[in-house]
Amino acid sequence: MAVKMDLVDARTTQRLVSWLIDFLPVLILSVIFLPMIASEMMKSLSTDQVVGEVAGTYFLYGALTLAYTIFLWWWEATAGKTLGNALLGLRTTTVAGERPGWGKTIIRRLLIAVAGIVPILGSVLVVISNHFDENGKKQGWHDKAAGTLVLDIKAGRDPLTTGGSAGPASFAPEQQYAPGRRFVGEPEEQSQSSSVIDSVPGAARTNAPQVQKVARPRPVAKPKPKAKIVVVSPSKADADPDADLGHTQIRSEAPEALHLLFDDSQCLEVSNSILLGRNPSYADGDIGVHLVAVDDPERTVSKTHLLIQPGVDSVWVTDRDSGNGSSIVDEDGNVRELVPGKPEQAMAGHVVYFGDRYFQVERP
Repeated sequence: MAVKMDLVDARTTQRLVSWLIDFLPVLILSVIFLPMIASEMMKSLSTDQVVGEVAGTYFLYGALTLAYTIFLWWWEATAGKTLGNALLGLRTTTVAGERPGWGKTIIRRLLIAVAGIVPILGSVLVVISNHFDENGKKQGWHDKAAGTLVLDIKAGRDPLTTGGSAGPASFAPEQQYAPGRRFVGEPEEQSQSSSVIDSVPGAARTNAPQVQKVARPRPVAKPKPKAKIVVVSPSKADADPDADLGHTQIRSEAPEALHLLFDDSQCLEVSNSILLGRNPSYADGDIGVHLVAVDDPERTVSKTHLLIQPGVDSVWVTDRDSGNGSSIVDEDGNVRELVPGKPEQAMAGHVVYFGDRYFQVERP
């Protein structure tokens, strides 16, 4: 079964329907109690009678409404859920993919309530304000003020249960090296003297990975002995303070992580999510991702061509709407063309083509 790897922002209509569902119990209480209160007031002949007859009913109405509101806010603060979110498969999270907590929940909910000064339309406008967001309709005005997101966990991954915006911890194994191979970010002298040995036989590969019985012809990349793969360090503003994204580290104890063996014999270990292209750049939701630039004088590779994410004994490859497309060829020669934006699983032994370049997924 395919694993949902990306975070998917909730649509404007989903947010509006969810808010209306959240408001429904209050509306039901109002329909039940307000006519009763009005009826008692009409029967009363004096102010003292109004207070005596109406106070009990009004108190019960207010207590039930307050109790529901506190429950709703508590549920969202601690689990990202509301009545509408639970029914529609949405979750409210922080930008880091964590539970909102009381502070952020109160801010976003109070802004919706304050906008209700303009009856109905004010609150509705705030709820659907993500439609006017220049940042890909990702956040409404109340979400920007609170630092929150509303995500569709039916269409994408639930960060609250899968390790936040950066993904599960199992997607980030420690890095390891093999003698004779030059990894991204590693000087040549260090590669030659590395004492950590993995189970990959041989040193540098000079032949491109072979695929038998290819279902249809694919572009064959020429060897590029001078080509380079470069890790582009993210800016300080984008950097994850808990992870050193711009450097490759040597570790004494290294779990098995899949490698990408490129057509120019360079090898890249998949220990984090990677954006691959001629000059890759971040998009919304790319948190904790390496930028890896590949040389392509023929310009068949797009600036940001592929998103590569580590999985369990596999990698997940997503085409980022590239100009020349991407595909995966398995060991039997079956070709899967990548649909832009849809992750596809590549197992060890599979070959991934992007433009006229390609790499083979290997076990260490």
